[in-house]
Amino acid sequence: MKGGNRPSGAGPISLDGTAPLVVPVLSAAGGTGRSTVSAILAVALNNRTVDPQSRAVAVCDASPRAVSPWPGWVDHTAERGTAWLSACAGDAERLAREVRRSTSALKAGADRPIWVLTDTGALRPEFSGADPGPRFWAPVLRYLRAAVIDADSLEAFRLVRQQANGELSVIAAWMADPGARTAAVWVTDPSPAGMGRTLEAMTAAERCGLPMRQFVVAINDHRGHGLVPRARSRRTLLADRVGAIVELRHEAALLRDGRPLCSADQLDRRDVTDLLTAVIGAADGPARRPAAAAALSPVAGTIPASPPAAVPALLAGLIPAPSGRTPRHVATSARAIPAGR
Repeated sequence: MKGGNRPSGAGPISLDGTAPLVVPVLSAAGGTGRSTVSAILAVALNNRTVDPQSRAVAVCDASPRAVSPWPGWVDHTAERGTAWLSACAGDAERLAREVRRSTSALKAGADRPIWVLTDTGALRPEFSGADPGPRFWAPVLRYLRAAVIDADSLEAFRLVRQQANGELSVIAAWMADPGARTAAVWVTDPSPAGMGRTLEAMTAAERCGLPMRQFVVAINDHRGHGLVPRARSRRTLLADRVGAIVELRHEAALLRDGRPLCSADQLDRRDVTDLLTAVIGAADGPARRPAAAAALSPVAGTIPASPPAAVPALLAGLIPAPSGRTPRHVATSARAIPAGR
């Protein structure tokens, strides 16, 4: 799917249903523009989707201070952030009291703001980042219509580890979570090396038996190198493994003063619309595997899986091991990309 402008006459997309749409945004290396893609996707979900329950869209940032750009991007900075929530994990009542003061906000045009959970407030030297998996974010997710998880660049390693009968990867945990509709966005730069890393990661995911239709590969040419033709063979192999491939063209206007800027005109870009459509389509994937879901028991030091009863009221104040093998050829005809393009 390539750039260009698409007419914006289509109505909003309904995210009806109790399970929120959860989009972990992952990569195999740093510097791919993962956080920028997370911001673009969150703004598109906020402005182009509706929910009968008027739930919000949020970004859940998994990186700690001085690693994540989100504390510098938000328009309203929370008094306390994810480090503080992590410290409150063992006390459900305390956690419920602190959710309000731990949620920052990012303006998103005329619509209601996007809520951002990131590391703000007083520094906590022991905090090394929020768990990008479902156990950490469960208390908030049930009150959102969509959550974009700005994860990290370690997921390729986790997939290889899972392939070797190690722990579940983050994406396997999300896809096994019965309380979420999950579509994973894998961000890569268009270089042959980046495409090669992505192909290796998707091969590992396939061998782990993950539902590959729920993966969307975003080839992000954020530096304007235009290297996709040099990686055409890897791209063709990826198209056989994932649900969709979207090419995000270079656009300097997406960043201003070092932060994402998503105006209405930018959201009308065809590649942004294609990304949103591909993500929502990929989330309507196969049923989660019970064996993987059973592996998601809460562990010490994480936020409890069942949110306290007081959390909804606080949020209302804030808001105006898999088995088998997946077939290789899983790209749907509606989103498949011809190899010759």
